[in-house]
Amino acid sequence: MSDEYRGVEKLSQRESSYSTKELVNQLLKDIQQGVIQGADGQLPTEPELMKQYQVTRYTLRQALKNLANLGYIYQAHGSGTFARPHHVEGAISLQNNVGLTAEMARQGKIVKTTGISQQIVPLSKAAFVPESQKLAQDTELISVIRQRTLDDEPFLVEHSYYLKSMVGEIPDSALKGSLFAFIDQKPGLKVGFIDSVIECEMITGTPARFFNLADGSPSLVVRDDSYLSSGKLFAFSKIFYDFRKTKFFMLKKMH
Repeated sequence: MSDEYRGVEKLSQRESSYSTKELVNQLLKDIQQGVIQGADGQLPTEPELMKQYQVTRYTLRQALKNLANLGYIYQAHGSGTFARPHHVEGAISLQNNVGLTAEMARQGKIVKTTGISQQIVPLSKAAFVPESQKLAQDTELISVIRQRTLDDEPFLVEHSYYLKSMVGEIPDSALKGSLFAFIDQKPGLKVGFIDSVIECEMITGTPARFFNLADGSPSLVVRDDSYLSSGKLFAFSKIFYDFRKTKFFMLKKMH
C-alpha cells in the first residue's frame, strides 16, 4: 500500500462524514466556487479528497461517478480527474437524479411551488394516459397539479397522476417537496426508474395563464412514466416548461 493511501486506511474502515448524496452536493459546490481544482481544472488525488472530506474510498468513488454522469467532471486516463471547463448556465441536466429543486440550487437558483391542487379521479377522466402501459378505465388516480417558479418567475406546470392503489394517500404536507422522496420513505416502495419523452405541445388553460402566454402558444413538455424498483408503474406525468426560459443539458460519452 502506498504512503498516501496508508494515511486514510483507518477512515476506510468506518463510516464517512458525508453520505454519497451529501458529498456530491458539497463537491459540486466546491467545484463551482473553484476552491478544490487547480488552474487546469484538475481535482486533488483520491487519497487527498478522502482526507479533506473525511469519507471512505467507496463513498468518494460513488460521488465522483455521479458527478461524471451528470457531466460536471471527467477522468483523463493516466492524468487524473478534472472539472469540466463549461457547464451551460441555467440548464437542467437530463441525467439529473436529485430533483429539480436540488438541481437548480446547485446553480444558486431557487424553485418554489406557488400553486397546488389534488383530487381523486378515474383514468377515464384523466387528461392524458401513460405512454407505455394500458390501465383499466376505472383505475383510481391521485391527480396533482403544481405550479412552480424559478427565482420567482413562472417556470413550469407539473400535472401528475399517481396510482392510488400503489402510493395510498398523499398528505398536503408532502406536496410542496419531493413527492418521489415521500414515496421512497413508504414501507415497501422504492422509486426505480423513469421513462422520459421530450416533445413540443401547444398549450391552453392553466399552463398558458401561468406563463402569461396566449392559448395555442408552444411549450416544451417532458412526459414521464415512473416505475418502482419492482418494475410496476406508480405514476405518469406531463411537465410543461416555459419555452422562453428552458434549456436542457445532456452529457454524451463516446467511449
